[in-house]
Amino acid sequence: MPELPEVEVLRCHLDSFLTNKKVISVDVLKLRTVRPRISKSLKENIDGCLIKGVERKGKFLWLKLKRSQSKTTFSLIIHLGMTGRLFIQKTNKILPKHAAFVIQLDRGQLVFKDPRSFGRVTLDTDCLKNLGVDAFSFDFTEEVLSSVMLNTSQCVKDRLMNQKHIAGLGNIYSCEVLHKSKVFPFIKSSLLSLSKLKELYEAINLTLRNQINFGLSLDLDFEGEFKNDGLFYYGSKSVRNNKLIEPFRVYGREGEPCRDCGSIIMRIQKSNRSTYYCPKCQKNN
Repeated sequence: MPELPEVEVLRCHLDSFLTNKKVISVDVLKLRTVRPRISKSLKENIDGCLIKGVERKGKFLWLKLKRSQSKTTFSLIIHLGMTGRLFIQKTNKILPKHAAFVIQLDRGQLVFKDPRSFGRVTLDTDCLKNLGVDAFSFDFTEEVLSSVMLNTSQCVKDRLMNQKHIAGLGNIYSCEVLHKSKVFPFIKSSLLSLSKLKELYEAINLTLRNQINFGLSLDLDFEGEFKNDGLFYYGSKSVRNNKLIEPFRVYGREGEPCRDCGSIIMRIQKSNRSTYYCPKCQKNN
C-alpha cells in the first residue's frame, strides 16, 4: 500500500496538470469504488466543475472542485487502497485493464486503476475527519507525538500506524523511523522517555522529507505501463541496466547487515504484517 511519501509525490505530479482543468464527464466502471455506491449522485455533483487543486492528508488525496456559480470548493476524495493508481492519459487512449473510475477533462482524462478494488472515491468527508494529524504537516509537533504515545497500552509501532492518531505512516515507514530513532517496535509506547520521543519525532520528519525528495527525483511509471520494478511503489518509467534501490534502513532487508552497526536485520511476523528491525540498535529494554 502506498504511504504518505508515495501519495505526496503523486499529489505533486497531478496538481500541476489538473489545476484549472474542467470536468466534462465522469464514468464509474467499478460500482464498488464509489462510497457510498451512488454513482449517479456523484456524477451530478462534479460534472462541469473546475479543478482548483489537489491536496492530501495522510494516505488520502482529494480534488478541490468548484461549480461555475459557486465561490466555495468541495472535495472529491480518493484513497488508492492496496494497488490503486491514479494517472492522466490522452482522451483517445484505450482505458487500461482494471480501470475503475474515469474523469473526462477538457484536456485528457484522469484514470483511477485498481486491480484489487480496495480503493475508494467519495464525496463523503467523514473519512478525513476521522484522521489524526498529518505526519508531514506543521501541525505535527513533538507535543502532538507525546500526547499520542503516552497513556496507552499499545506498542510504539501500532500507535504510529493508527491513522486516527497520526495520518500517513504505514508498515514501511514505521519500521524505518523506529530504526532511525533506535526504538524497539514492540515496546509499550508509554514507556518512551521524553528524549527518545524527541528522537522519534526528528526521525519521522527527516525520513518522510528525504523519501519525498527521493521520489520527486525519480522518473516514475504512474500508469504502470512498463515492467514494474516496484521502485517507490509505482515503478521506474525508464528501463535501467542498473536497478535503483530505495534507500531503506531496514524494511525488506531481512538477513542483510544493519548500515549503522553491521548486525543482521531481523523480521518478526505479527498480525499478518512483517516488522523489520536491528536487534542491536533497537534493543528491547
